[in-house]
Amino acid sequence: MKKADIFDYLKWRGDLTFAQSAPNEVDALILSILAYLDFSPVDKHKPVQFREAMRLINEMPDEVKYDGPCLIMHSVVELANAATAHPRFQEMGVCRFVDITEEEREIQFAAVTFLLSDNTAFLAFRGTDNTLVGWKEDLNMSFTEEIPSQVEAVKYAEHTARQVNMPLRLGGHSKGGNLAIWAGTHLKPEYQQRILAIYNNDGPGFRESFLKSDIYLSVRDRIFSYVPESSIVGVLMEHDEYITIRSANSSILQHNPFSWMILGPHFVCREGRSFSGRKFEKAINTWISSMSVEEREEFVENVYDILASSDAKTINDLDKTKIKSFLSMQKTFREMGVKKQTQLLLSLSKVFF
Repeated sequence: MKKADIFDYLKWRGDLTFAQSAPNEVDALILSILAYLDFSPVDKHKPVQFREAMRLINEMPDEVKYDGPCLIMHSVVELANAATAHPRFQEMGVCRFVDITEEEREIQFAAVTFLLSDNTAFLAFRGTDNTLVGWKEDLNMSFTEEIPSQVEAVKYAEHTARQVNMPLRLGGHSKGGNLAIWAGTHLKPEYQQRILAIYNNDGPGFRESFLKSDIYLSVRDRIFSYVPESSIVGVLMEHDEYITIRSANSSILQHNPFSWMILGPHFVCREGRSFSGRKFEKAINTWISSMSVEEREEFVENVYDILASSDAKTINDLDKTKIKSFLSMQKTFREMGVKKQTQLLLSLSKVFF
């Protein structure tokens, strides 16, 4: 028997507006997923109905419309188009889309605001896309106090809260979940008190000092984190309490939100992580803790330099020119010098052993 997913949820609950049935955790996941779409054709300041926004997006070339995490983007567009047929989502407002990708700043950030029929706003933060700089920024979390996307997330939340005078919900998938928490905890008190909930869908964690800070503890009771039973993304670094949910996939593929099992307006939960999930979690976090901050930074920089030497800008580029990319990266490794080669190999040995 097929397990229910977000498409099934859409068919079941889509006929009720948010005014008739309040937003729940599954709605938050859907809105977080929609942040992967390119809403650039939509007026940044004037809200547009979601179905009109999708009409504009569907007119874009496929290479633009499907640009994003390659494993899920076709499902993202399919979900968005399906949502336009349901009263729950079709008339919600879309505004304040921001998209920043800069290699110099090592930033990949995007966010969009949805105005719901219950007179609340949902600030959705995009997760990691398929750009190399996006992955580099994620890795920078292991040695940086605050990455550029977190800085932009706070700015975005502040500006939006100032422009949109209504209760707020924040959410995101993957890195977007991390950004939602960071933005919500760093908002000014007058805006923070308007936060109803913050949804973190399998997003990486933080430093332990942040989780013990007053700014985090002040909104902790409004943070809802969900991690699939065997996924490893949501348990990277230090993390607070989270709800373990079931997925139709296995291992790292559970990061795909379209695999998450749903029953009614909730995710299907389980008691604790799976055995493989616990082993992966321990192995990854042991590796991170085994290196000093300086070693982590050097490792990340060396790996990125090798990948970037192929002139690829995205994961897809690496896949399209496999031989050329490999030869370019091999040449870069040879030219790194013995010291950097040794450090990189030592770090890799910690990953594998």
